Amino acid sequence: MILDVDKSSNLRSFPLPMKTLLKREEYYSRWMEHPSSSIIHHERECCEEARLWFLAYSRSMEGWTSSQYQMKPPTWLSQLFNWGPSVWPITWCQVFKEKTIDCGVFAALAREIFTAQGFAPHPAQALLSYNENCTGHWKDLWVNGMKKVDKRKLGEVFPWVGSKIVYHEVCLLEMPDGQARIYDSTFGNWFESHQRVGFGAVVSVRSECPRLLNWNDRLLSCGEWVDLC
Repeated sequence: MILDVDKSSNLRSFPLPMKTLLKREEYYSRWMEHPSSSIIHHERECCEEARLWFLAYSRSMEGWTSSQYQMKPPTWLSQLFNWGPSVWPITWCQVFKEKTIDCGVFAALAREIFTAQGFAPHPAQALLSYNENCTGHWKDLWVNGMKKVDKRKLGEVFPWVGSKIVYHEVCLLEMPDGQARIYDSTFGNWFESHQRVGFGAVVSVRSECPRLLNWNDRLLSCGEWVDLC
């Protein structure tokens, strides 16, 4: 996704300490308590056939993914789907009828792929910082996208976009040496654990791995938000 926004303005938009800014966000408490998303399996052929088709497709795409490691992150997911609103709950047999999915579906699909590759993925969440030009654009994008969704299936839309902070779902990999790696399956890049500011900076992360993991110099405990600021 390409956003026509002034990235430099985000560096000037955080005069307050990040912790103060977070707590001023209207949906902060909801972000803190929200569980990671998962795709429902009907336990029938409809869902199993869809899941197996996806894994076969993934295997075929791995040959086109250049990587010096056995691990081959699914950077191609954004070629298969657009990013936008999803109807929740969502099932395996429904996912592949959609052209557009949100970050929760992207993350769940990535976990399935990494599991098939022999790794141990877990759900994870992040809070990211953006300027108000960007968050305003996303709010408009979501409203317009929801108009195309069947309202009878919709229910409440989770308020993932704040004023200057957004909620995001990602994929955490538990490595054999006890280290963690965090993959953004929506945009196809790895998160870094060091503190930074500016456009798209990672403010906080939460692991749902049931074991303690080291993410470079950070210690990740299941269900606990770890601030990078």
